[in-house]
Amino acid sequence: MDTTIAERLEIAKQERTDVMGEFLRLKAELTRTQKCNDDLRSENSALRESLNSAEHVAQNLMTYANEIKK
Repeated sequence: MDTTIAERLEIAKQERTDVMGEFLRLKAELTRTQKCNDDLRSENSALRESLNSAEHVAQNLMTYANEIKK
């Protein structure tokens, strides 16, 4: 009977080890995903700023072109 309890304890220990390994793997994946998300947000912000700048330049050029036509 002691062998059965010892076996069960060993199985439970192995299951906890497996679960902890999976948890740590998922935690690392979440961290990588969050960093990627932060990087994409930063890139998106920079692209939006560049787009706004380009739009402003285009509007100025259009205004200038319209003034030259007059």
